[in-house]
Amino acid sequence: MRYALHNNEDSSERRFKTLKELWSYVRKHDLCSEQVDVTGMADAQKLLSDKYEIRDLDIDGVVRIEGRTTPRNTD
Repeated sequence: MRYALHNNEDSSERRFKTLKELWSYVRKHDLCSEQVDVTGMADAQKLLSDKYEIRDLDIDGVVRIEGRTTPRNTD
């Protein structure tokens, strides 16, 4: 599996072969919200819940890069 949806609260994860499969799962299970630009729906974006992060895995299942979440303020 190439991608993992990691739950930050209980450290569980589900693995997927493609990002398309991962996002399909996220939408199906309502794990995201939609941010809409006031200028039009064409610019709508899906935002993953803060409870989760997407991890990119190498062929051995080791995380290649850190989670794809927005960094929290450290102030």
